[in-house]
Amino acid sequence: MPRIRPKRPDARWKSRSAWASVFFVFFILAIQTVKVHLFPDPRVVSQARRQYWAQVPVSTSRGDIRDRNGIALALSIPATSLFIDPQYWDPQGADALVGILDPGEARRFKRPLSGRFQWVARKLPRDRASLLEKKEIPGLFALREKARVYPHGSLASHVLGFCDIDDNGLSGLELAWNNVLFSPPQTRLLARDARGRLLDMIGCNTGEIRAGVGSLRLTLDARIQQVVESRLAQGAKDVNARWAAAVCMDPHTGALLAVASFPGFDLNQRGHFQNQEALRNNVLGRVYEPGSTFKPLVMGLALEEGVVGLSDRFFCTGSIAVADKVMRDVKRGGHGVQDPAQVLVNSCNVGMAMVGMRLTPFRTYGLLRALGFGERSGVDLAGEEEGLLKPPEQWLGTVPANIAIGQGIAVSPLQLATAISAIANGGHLLKPYVVSDVRNGKGETIHQGKRRERATVFSESTAAWLRKAMRRVVSEGTGKGANTPLAEVAGKTGTAQIASGGEYSKGGHVASFVGFWPASRPQYVLLVVLGEPQGARYYGGELAAPLFRQIVEDLVQLPLGKTS
Repeated sequence: MPRIRPKRPDARWKSRSAWASVFFVFFILAIQTVKVHLFPDPRVVSQARRQYWAQVPVSTSRGDIRDRNGIALALSIPATSLFIDPQYWDPQGADALVGILDPGEARRFKRPLSGRFQWVARKLPRDRASLLEKKEIPGLFALREKARVYPHGSLASHVLGFCDIDDNGLSGLELAWNNVLFSPPQTRLLARDARGRLLDMIGCNTGEIRAGVGSLRLTLDARIQQVVESRLAQGAKDVNARWAAAVCMDPHTGALLAVASFPGFDLNQRGHFQNQEALRNNVLGRVYEPGSTFKPLVMGLALEEGVVGLSDRFFCTGSIAVADKVMRDVKRGGHGVQDPAQVLVNSCNVGMAMVGMRLTPFRTYGLLRALGFGERSGVDLAGEEEGLLKPPEQWLGTVPANIAIGQGIAVSPLQLATAISAIANGGHLLKPYVVSDVRNGKGETIHQGKRRERATVFSESTAAWLRKAMRRVVSEGTGKGANTPLAEVAGKTGTAQIASGGEYSKGGHVASFVGFWPASRPQYVLLVVLGEPQGARYYGGELAAPLFRQIVEDLVQLPLGKTS
């Protein structure tokens, strides 16, 4: 049998030595790696700096906002931003920037610049930026990102709101739903190759990466909005009004179909954002005395309370003494004997003052609160004013009579349109809303606007009587200017003086008309308000009623039952 020899000691030593050598090599490599990162060679650093600029946040797509029919009102499109690397920039190239920048701003680039990165222009249209890119100006480079655009310019601008240059919402729905619409910017690494050419951007996003962004669908109808907005702007300009407002809504759901405010602004022109008066949404952010448009509501409350009956008669001589004041009617000779409907048809101040004095202050105050006055409606838009409704303890002297004719109370156009909708829909005060549904990045519905009833303020019989009376206002009374053969319109005129310092201004007025159609089965409520028109004419029946008619005639000829 062969003899097995034991392994020699030198073999074990050689094995251990080999493993030690491998460990030593890896240890040296690790030391070198740490050294390179913590104490890099200055020559390497210099080379890297020549090839590397900065990390720049670049806008990505923001969620769309669309109208009830899917028409895009706000969306993101590809855009180009231009920047300069001062190390390679020749100030002589500044002349080429004049086509992009104004001459004063272009001069800034005619002098030596410091650093490695300076913006020239953000989010230019691709075709416009390409004109400069083709010139291959040394030191001028382009970035691809997304720009927020509004395809219809000023359309619904007060509702939509706007974003900053980095697509963060700043106002309107853009701000209110920023958490759904906003997509965090993608951080991009700017680098050059050995030939000095711009490399493709390398993504190094340091923030949350979202699978997608959400979207909004509104109750607005872009076609209705376009008609209301354009007619309102032209009407305001024709009478040189300082401000104007119009709101159209579905009286059965509270859905807002159009929200228009004058003056307006173009969402695509950032320079317009400095005009604070233009940024104000007059539909919900401005209050005024409603004047005679308030009379149907007070008459309805009096009928509901039983202090006025349909067989009652009111004798108007042209004036009436209330407390220590004399209230006068527009018709100096008076309207004579009138029933409740004729008081509205003639817009009789004397008759309505009599109605107001029959109502008790505390009860009337509660009923007006139930109609939504003196408090915010809760509409899903920012900037709503609550208006002014004095507590009943202050209803002394002529106050009850004044409120009956729409004086001594301040309302927003939205509050009044919502209250009149209660007449149109059979007596129900609804919460107005403008957002129909909201979807997240996965396409899941996370919010849905719907009909919400706040109170029942009129019986069906009272609401039906008011609708007939308001139809007569248009067919035979002060609202004839709103009458049209194209639609059965019901409504009420309003003319109010502007109060200042406790006194009414002789020269300042607000002309308005509120109505609905068809009168027998209302589908739309529309309020038009012209603030401080200049000239000899200022009555609601003269200015606002014809404007209301023009809008209605335009709308009834649209295929509103269909999408386009």
